[in-house]
Amino acid sequence: MVKLFLDLGNTRIKVALEDDSGYQYLGPISMADFSNPNLLKDFLDSAKPTAVFMSSVLSADDLDSVKSIIQSTYELFPVMLIAQKSCCGLKTGYDDFNQLGDDRWMALQGARSLTHQPTLVIDAGTAMTIDGILDGQHLGGFIVPGLSSLRASLGEDTANISVVEEPSHSSGTFSVPALLATSTHAAILGGTLYMTASFINSIIADLNNQVGTQFKVFITGGNAPKLNVLIDTPTEYVPDLVLLGMKKIVESIKK
Repeated sequence: MVKLFLDLGNTRIKVALEDDSGYQYLGPISMADFSNPNLLKDFLDSAKPTAVFMSSVLSADDLDSVKSIIQSTYELFPVMLIAQKSCCGLKTGYDDFNQLGDDRWMALQGARSLTHQPTLVIDAGTAMTIDGILDGQHLGGFIVPGLSSLRASLGEDTANISVVEEPSHSSGTFSVPALLATSTHAAILGGTLYMTASFINSIIADLNNQVGTQFKVFITGGNAPKLNVLIDTPTEYVPDLVLLGMKKIVESIKK
């Protein structure tokens, strides 16, 4: 069996495959490339999935589009993986588990598959979420605007400030920005980055003090590499954390 795992985010789709040779994270693909059957097949290196599993934060219309692409390209009906009250030795901390985002649940399961230590999971995407795990219990978490959302709000809600775009980093490496900026563009980029990192540092410190233990910190999402340089606590960057959680849940279903 060849399993295709899809993490459908707001701006891109993360992809992994699993077959008899093992699990392989293929990376992110844009929705435009995913919608092109030839580009999709090239991205999968001509692998032919026999089962497709998806977790999504997309709108109903966009999700239907992805399902149609899978059906027309591979003649398969994808299986949606959603949040549960409990699974795989982990219980949700939400009063109503149906309100917990599916991607958050999958990221928590991904972290749980890597360690049983007290864990903090940071997903730094369009929105940023922070969730804690202690002794197999999800403690709850926070949802705040991600970097792009913060920057866009300044451009939309403030006179004489336009929406700023961050330059791409082809190397994938990031350095600590200058503490004080000397242009409006840099001030927005640096200020929102420092503000978000400070929030993360405060949560980590407060949670460690409240519980009386050191939490292992996993970080994922598109903004994770640039935030990592400002986080005081050692973190483990796992770009496919949601996909690993999906894999774990599928394995539990087989049992």
